[in-house]
Amino acid sequence: MRKNQRLCAFAVLIFAVSFCFAKPSSAKDAVSEASEYKTIEQSIDFLKKNIDGLKTNADKRSCYAFLGSLQERAGFYSDAQKSYAKAAAINASDASGMVKKSSEQLAIDAVRCALSMGDCDSADSYLNSDVKKSKNEKIIAFKNLYTQWSALCRAEKYSDTENAVKKLQSYLSEKSMEIVRPQVLLTLYHVTGNETYSKKLKSDYPKSLEAGIVGGSVSVLPTAFWYFVPRTENEKFKIDSPSQSISSEQTKKSKTNISESDGKIIKEQLGLFRDMANAKRLIAKLKEHGFVGKIETETRSSGNVYYLVYVDENKDGTMGNLLRAEGFECYPLFE
Repeated sequence: MRKNQRLCAFAVLIFAVSFCFAKPSSAKDAVSEASEYKTIEQSIDFLKKNIDGLKTNADKRSCYAFLGSLQERAGFYSDAQKSYAKAAAINASDASGMVKKSSEQLAIDAVRCALSMGDCDSADSYLNSDVKKSKNEKIIAFKNLYTQWSALCRAEKYSDTENAVKKLQSYLSEKSMEIVRPQVLLTLYHVTGNETYSKKLKSDYPKSLEAGIVGGSVSVLPTAFWYFVPRTENEKFKIDSPSQSISSEQTKKSKTNISESDGKIIKEQLGLFRDMANAKRLIAKLKEHGFVGKIETETRSSGNVYYLVYVDENKDGTMGNLLRAEGFECYPLFE
């Protein structure tokens, strides 16, 4: 009798252990389990390891879409772009219990992430896909906006922005572009420095994030796009301040080819600039606070030269905390 009881207890234990290590079979289950992790990076790693094991293409599609949203939120724009693109490429409906997103919307999400890291070629590739023929008004509005963002990102000097600025100005009077009007106004203010656009943002869209940005209560997302767009010399809207530098995700295309998740931290990045003068200004501000800033030059495949500002990690591994304590936003670069 006791032997049978022991066997039953052992069987129950085996079942419990196998249950604990069972992989999620649906997107909803995978997302639910991912949400139990303490950090967004751990949630991302869990999803990446389990997507291929999901039962249906619909589950994989929805899970890739959710993974892209997490990666974008964490500033991993290159990975987010790929996840959105993978989701868009899967010919399936949305999984049960998951957010509904069309393939066109997922492609637009991929465009946004590509532009966030200054990758105009990838952005244009997505914009010239099926999105180009979309009949959805919302998709068309974002497609038009992102097309001009890509043109601005390609501009080398302020005079190169003229055509994009004119197009954006025309969008202000088009009803079909109303959904992206706050973004249009913010972009025009950023490029031209014309206070008319900031005033209109505050008066017409007082609760928008864009109004918060021009009002100073919200910081613009630290992405490469805002650095690479040329601006008029007398603009008042400064985005390349040390507290708004770009993420280490943008260095993936640099000659260092560093991974943000492997190895030990060797330096803290504070900015990436097209203009050496802007990089030197940041170096001077760092010096005022007792930090030794350095500049690393990198040349992209396009031939464009950029200047990465960083501070070496200290032996205690606390440089990031020290910089943030002085008001500098920074991102770790790994060995």
